[in-house]
Amino acid sequence: MGRDMIMLPVTLVTASVLGIFYAFLSVAVSGERGKSKIGLGTGAEATAVLGQEHTASKLLIAVRRHGHFAEYVPISLILLALLELAGTGRPVLAGLAAALMLSRLMIALGMGRPAPNVLRAGGNVVQLLMILTACGFGLFAAVTNW
Repeated sequence: MGRDMIMLPVTLVTASVLGIFYAFLSVAVSGERGKSKIGLGTGAEATAVLGQEHTASKLLIAVRRHGHFAEYVPISLILLALLELAGTGRPVLAGLAAALMLSRLMIALGMGRPAPNVLRAGGNVVQLLMILTACGFGLFAAVTNW
């Protein structure tokens, strides 16, 4: 398929705009986590020892590993598929796919570790940059070939 014809242009624009919105919502949650010093859950399911960090149960950690995957991977794969349909070059797609897989590994390994948690934070940054980059490519492709 040539680059002059984008399949599913409305879906590509919609997914790209919603992906940007998703990234902003994610950053808002991270900001609140930082302010409240709750790394996992909402605090109610964590135990606090006076003067120490909140800790989470093994079950909560496992649930959030799964949940975080289920929250971020679908929009990421939708964006990748739409970019591929739009004729985006393989090097770009491979880079985005690699960033997605790296972010998922970092987050899975970092989930439940005490703060400061470089693996989880770094994985989240990689994940959000992957989504925002894919959205940028998607909007560019859709606008230039509408």
